[in-house]
Amino acid sequence: MPISNSSSGTPKPSLNLVQLSDVTPKPVNWLWPGVIPKGKLSMLVGHPGLGKSTLTAAIAAIVSTGRPWPVCDVNADVGEVMFISSEDDLKDTVKPRSIAAGAEDSRIRFIRSVSVGQNRNRPFAIKKDIEKLSQYDIDLLIVDPITSNLAGVEMNNTGEVREVLELLRDYAEEKNVAVLGVSHLNKSEKSENISRVSGSMAFIAVPRVVHLLADDPDCPGRRFLFPLKGNLGPNQDCFAFSIEPRMLEGGIETSAIVWEDECVPAPSDWGVPTKPKSKLEKAKDFLITLLSKKSYQATEVYHLGEKSGHALATLK
Repeated sequence: MPISNSSSGTPKPSLNLVQLSDVTPKPVNWLWPGVIPKGKLSMLVGHPGLGKSTLTAAIAAIVSTGRPWPVCDVNADVGEVMFISSEDDLKDTVKPRSIAAGAEDSRIRFIRSVSVGQNRNRPFAIKKDIEKLSQYDIDLLIVDPITSNLAGVEMNNTGEVREVLELLRDYAEEKNVAVLGVSHLNKSEKSENISRVSGSMAFIAVPRVVHLLADDPDCPGRRFLFPLKGNLGPNQDCFAFSIEPRMLEGGIETSAIVWEDECVPAPSDWGVPTKPKSKLEKAKDFLITLLSKKSYQATEVYHLGEKSGHALATLK
């Protein structure tokens, strides 16, 4: 409810207040349980050449087909995916990568540009074009890379970057869409990982979840995916995968993600625990937290547990 500070006929800025007693609590709605939330802005960051676009193709493939998510084996809800991406060639790069990932391409669309007149197009700009997305019913929006869609914004100006990212954040919340922005790390090896995202610190501050993609220095081709920032839950899982070559029909060369079956210890120089909890330990923690609040029917427990990324057999 706004509180007016004007006694004249001229309206002045007022505060929009929400009384907490009027707010109904709700659980976090996850696209990828514990990893990518719906209705929120998330970021995927890493150095060039590590396979961020291959990873987003794998994520899109899982959503488009409803296949199981890595490690937790919980099936994704089948959904529509949209990319804002103008860098990779659709025919020789994007389409082969999607085929190798096993995607259902009829549920995946790409925004390549914005039509501004007869035979005239311009690049998509979040600040100008965010409202155009509202007409599409999608579950996952991937902006790769996010910096290519910030026309007119100074990358190191926190205020300008925050303003645009908040537009994405508000869109995600209003439409209940999982928004995943992709960006690079800078070259400062001495900085903490969370301070190494290129550009303004708003790229870290505004998203609710930020994941780091890094290579395994002891095993070429192996990658780690780990949350740098995740204030929606306790997930500290470090996923591991490799990027393997694929040869498609017609001699088309591409690559695909191959996930490892278990989470792995995070590298010690990331400043995180080096021994991850087992699936059973995580399920126990979930049940203790859930059932300490109130009682549930077993079927409700199984449903909530699977939505949080715990396999039915483990919960039992």
